[in-house]
Amino acid sequence: SLAASISRQLKPHWSAPQGVDAELLVTILAFDLNPDGSLAGSPRVVRQLGVNDANRAQAGRPAEQAIRAVRLAAPFNLPEEYYDAWKRVSDFRFDRRL
Repeated sequence: SLAASISRQLKPHWSAPQGVDAELLVTILAFDLNPDGSLAGSPRVVRQLGVNDANRAQAGRPAEQAIRAVRLAAPFNLPEEYYDAWKRVSDFRFDRRL
């Protein structure tokens, strides 16, 4: 699947959050890709889940790490014939299990 392929390419660049209740943090990004797999613009944080009083101070770090992972993984190696399906990645979840 396309999501699995994107996930495999992101995994080497992703550092899961550490700290109190960090395992609860989920960062959801959206990003657009050009036909060659390069980024078309900057990745955007759609939302963060699992933020509580204990981890609020560190919640920004996973968002930065997720954006960094997308930038480092690009250009993505994806099947050109399915470009319409992967040109806009709208809800990609970054969590401990990525």
